[in-house]
Amino acid sequence: MKILVFSDSHGRTLDMYGLIESEQPDAVIHLGDHYEDACDLRRSYPNLTVYAVRGNNDFDPDAPLFSVIAPAGVRMYLTHGHRERAAWLQSGNVAARAAEEGCTIALYGHTHLRYDRTEGGVRVMNPGSISLPRDGRASCLMLDVQNGALVSACFLDPDGAPLLPEQPKQHKKFRWF
Repeated sequence: MKILVFSDSHGRTLDMYGLIESEQPDAVIHLGDHYEDACDLRRSYPNLTVYAVRGNNDFDPDAPLFSVIAPAGVRMYLTHGHRERAAWLQSGNVAARAAEEGCTIALYGHTHLRYDRTEGGVRVMNPGSISLPRDGRASCLMLDVQNGALVSACFLDPDGAPLLPEQPKQHKKFRWF
């Protein structure tokens, strides 16, 4: 099962639609900051499963703050991340909340930066932002889940080309002479 994961679209949906058309996923996940974009996807693709949570810039009280789903038997915790204190290259309490919910995968947004780490036995991923990336490279995440396992995870640019995950910057060592 192919799942496209988007976050932080902020009303700019053209690249989401293009990726859905080119990648033909079985499901889409939207991790907030413009929950209405996920609602538009549901209207445009009525046969496509679209999971969504609200972000810190979403005010629909009916939209969930987090969700637990299990596509192909893989338990995933979905959140925007702002309530779990995700910031820059830190996922905050996202992994702990996912573990509390019995999930092996946690997906969050909010930072507009790609992220992929295993923390406390939970694979924690952030697709970055499809519209307003902080590192200048718009991105999403493609997951392949089958028979209760994550088979692969790959970051994609808006054209569907693979990207490497964002890595922490290494500080240069200085030598004093």
